[in-house]
Amino acid sequence: MNYFLLCAYNESKNITEVIKSIKENFKHENKIVIVNDGSSDDTEIQIRKCLQKYKDIILLTHKKNLGLGKALKTGFMFILKSRMKDEDTIITLDADNTHPVEIANLMMEKFLMGYDLVIASRFVKNAKQQGVPFFRKLLSLMARFIFKYFFYHPLVKDYTSGYRLYGGKILNRAYAYYRENLIKEKDFVVQLEILIKLLKFKPKVYEVPIDIKYFLKYGKSKLKIVKNIISYLNFIITYFAKNL
Repeated sequence: MNYFLLCAYNESKNITEVIKSIKENFKHENKIVIVNDGSSDDTEIQIRKCLQKYKDIILLTHKKNLGLGKALKTGFMFILKSRMKDEDTIITLDADNTHPVEIANLMMEKFLMGYDLVIASRFVKNAKQQGVPFFRKLLSLMARFIFKYFFYHPLVKDYTSGYRLYGGKILNRAYAYYRENLIKEKDFVVQLEILIKLLKFKPKVYEVPIDIKYFLKYGKSKLKIVKNIISYLNFIITYFAKNL
């Protein structure tokens, strides 16, 4: 089974379109697992409307907003504990309609060719970032060089992309080793955390070009820049303190 994992916080104007796009554009069998992370708008109402229209949607709810890391952990643990098979996948993408679902079909092709981890990357040939503010592009580029220096992997250029396909085999190995500690971070640094932990098991990695369509997004960004930078710095310091 191919699981799409969406973490939604106040995405009432975006979530329906994302769900519709998955069901209409993804060419393989799938289930959608949505973690409503304490939304204060009518995100859950919109999701429940979709539940009536589409099959194979699972809604998990946080009573209050806990952050992306906690939301991803809820979704990953739910799927992994549902006896995920090695041939299954988890595809994570943003719930704000900026990640085109069509790319997931190419990611599935690479998985079926034997890759364990497929990343939709901003830093490979033919990648596009349409409508993304210049400052956010600059931060992403800076983060790329910093993480490449500290966590170098020859096949990884985008260390923080939230659009990824994870193969069941590599996830099951990581879960058997880390159990509940597979995901510990609360904020956006969780993307780096998951990647670094999976690289421990030497997965076959492939990056496909992403075409981010930021102009399709309704609502404000959830990214708190200063808080995010501090979280990344803390992660790097803690990681090397434990691994020296």
